[in-house]
Amino acid sequence: MHKGWRPLRADVHVPAGGDGPFPVVVYAHGGAFVGGVKEMGPWGSLPGRGIAVVSVEYRLAGEARYPEPVEDIVTAIRWVRARAGDYHLDSGRVAGWGSSAGGYLMARAAVSGGETGGRPLPELAGYGADLSAVVLHYTAGDMSGVVAAAKADPALRDRVGPSIELIYGRGLDSEDLPAIVEHGSVLRAVAVAQRLPAFLLAHGDADRTVPVEQSIRLRDAVQARGGHCDLTVVPGQDHAAPVFAEPRIVDPTIEFLYAAWAGRFSTERDGTRR
Repeated sequence: MHKGWRPLRADVHVPAGGDGPFPVVVYAHGGAFVGGVKEMGPWGSLPGRGIAVVSVEYRLAGEARYPEPVEDIVTAIRWVRARAGDYHLDSGRVAGWGSSAGGYLMARAAVSGGETGGRPLPELAGYGADLSAVVLHYTAGDMSGVVAAAKADPALRDRVGPSIELIYGRGLDSEDLPAIVEHGSVLRAVAVAQRLPAFLLAHGDADRTVPVEQSIRLRDAVQARGGHCDLTVVPGQDHAAPVFAEPRIVDPTIEFLYAAWAGRFSTERDGTRR
């Protein structure tokens, strides 16, 4: 999907029943920016519930630096709309879903308005990159906070430091890293976005890699702008725990997606569920 040294691929999973056009979720996998594959993810039951899934690749750290992976996600969303007729997809009902690193990229793409600083592929430039809704699992909304925490906690530095250094092209202690990370902050982008999709966040309160406070801050930022954002806090669960693919998380997510596509959300003071 993106011109470069390797092609970026997407798997398109279309519901077996019905003729469409089907609403569609664009999914970005996790993997700490350095790994993961498009076959990963908690989306397996969606086609059986009438929702198509396009699970996409993006350039990993070591291949590209921020904001290039965000550009890949924006390109994927445009590609879905360009090829909607080929796969019986509804270009008016497109949502995003991302886990961990993929969640950060999806969130950043969702609030960018399609403007990431890169140049759209000419054949896709006429297609929109907006999303009706975004689902984020254990995602860093404030990467500056992650960097600060990694500097203060040797164990966290070991877990996330190498990925951060690769994706931003600067060491954790580099003087110019804070400015680059702030530019990539989802919170900063939310504060200035002209349009916000509806958000659904899920995060474990025992997450040792991306603390749950990251999702709390993102929820608060979206709601402060008058947007809709629900947060499901999962007690006792760590980063990327199997529970995030279980029906108790996925079934309400499907309900949320259909509600977003129906335009049924209104602003709420506190969307936290436990």
